Amino acid sequence: MRLRFAGSLLLAATLLAVAASGADPSSYAGIAGATLVDSGTLVVSGGGPFDRTEQFEFLRRPDGGYTLLNTMTATDGRYRAQARFDLDGDWNSQQAHGIGLYDGKAVAIAMQRRGKKIEIQVTPLERSVPDASRTTTAVCDPSCFINMSPSATAMFVMTRHYDFARGGEQEFQWAGQDLDRVRTLSGGKARLVFVGQKELAIASGERLRLRHFTFVESLPKPDGGVFNLHFDLWTDDVHRPMGFRVRSPGGAAPGVVAWRRGYEEIRSENLH
Repeated sequence: MRLRFAGSLLLAATLLAVAASGADPSSYAGIAGATLVDSGTLVVSGGGPFDRTEQFEFLRRPDGGYTLLNTMTATDGRYRAQARFDLDGDWNSQQAHGIGLYDGKAVAIAMQRRGKKIEIQVTPLERSVPDASRTTTAVCDPSCFINMSPSATAMFVMTRHYDFARGGEQEFQWAGQDLDRVRTLSGGKARLVFVGQKELAIASGERLRLRHFTFVESLPKPDGGVFNLHFDLWTDDVHRPMGFRVRSPGGAAPGVVAWRRGYEEIRSENLH
């Protein structure tokens, strides 16, 4: 209760700071006339400082596009961050806005796609912090998805672009900005493969068609090298996020594992 109360105070203070800064607080409050497509919570565990919950809503806007609203709360109380991702009617990333914490200080982040680049604006929100606004860019050539770490929910949009008729490995580009530390992702890639689908009956009586994907995320390193992360990703047959894990090399037990709240009973049989 204490962590939730502290998080609520931080959120309230941050929204007041957003309003005072001239940013648009409605970016984090929802969209008028939108239709709810899906909502839920991912519970992330096994990663120590990466453990968190991710509450999400996928909305269909009146203009035909889609919006993902995402709130990430660290299990240890270090941060509570919010993100909004706007996509067009074909689920292509257009822009994103976020409220995060850099060294414990609230910041607003705006990411806007401009041709083959993503323009990223970071603005401090607390009066005690000198104005250190900065603008950077990330590569988006010829196109890319936008993410704001620690959000993992945004990566599930990839499955909506996977060509099942073609099959095999399919590559997607990523650009991003962290909400909990000063870091920009430029030139990231994910190589996604559809593994298969199975039908499950769960205790609620629901019959679930669970899809399994694997992908390798390649992140450029400052020294010119590449760092690879291996993932499993699960959705249902209408692309609802169900779970993911970071696969450890050499067959070791998985580290970070996430599953959708309410579907924990099917987690164990898929983590092998």
